[in-house]
Amino acid sequence: MHGQVVQAIQGQRQHYRAIQSQLTDSHALLDVISAILQVYAFDCLYIADLNAITGQPEMPNHLTLIKQAMAQFPALQWWVDAGLNSTEALKPWLDAGVRPIIASESLADIDTYQAMRTMSPPSILSLDFFDDGFHGPDHLLSEPNLWSQPTILMSLPKVGANQGPDVEKISALKQQLPEQAIYAAGGVRHCADIQSLAHAGADGVLIASALHQKQLTASDLAAFR
Repeated sequence: MHGQVVQAIQGQRQHYRAIQSQLTDSHALLDVISAILQVYAFDCLYIADLNAITGQPEMPNHLTLIKQAMAQFPALQWWVDAGLNSTEALKPWLDAGVRPIIASESLADIDTYQAMRTMSPPSILSLDFFDDGFHGPDHLLSEPNLWSQPTILMSLPKVGANQGPDVEKISALKQQLPEQAIYAAGGVRHCADIQSLAHAGADGVLIASALHQKQLTASDLAAFR
């Protein structure tokens, strides 16, 4: 947000502040990525471009900054949520070399989603859950044949809240759809949380706070590789 890496807390974006990380004193994207890669040699990075997601004209997206980071770290795969809500919004990202995230909260209808998936087959669906439930077209939630491989289950009330992940929702989805790859997002605090998600059937996890708070080590992460 505004060119800085921020601390996400429960999807309450108006309260996000520059990140307080034990890995680095810097809030700059390149410095934060470098610090994270000192902990573990990740091969994929997820970025939520909050300027783009909030959609305010005075806050341009971070496409240029993200491209700079991609040039600096060419070995990484990049998953980017830029609040994409139309094929027109998707176009600038098609040649950027990222896997666009299509977040359900940004979608007005299922037709728009399908048009965006057709335009960008590598795109990844994020099913977004807030305190009041699922945000997005209801038809999307009830038609898993429309989902991407993998699909992210984003539990925003768990993000940055130090309350643990939504293991129950992951478990229920995997029991219903064992062949669907699901990545859990939100709430991972430590190694035991990753273990619980693995037992529930999660195919991967998105991690941020636990890294910045040094609650996960390289050896912890290597055990799940």
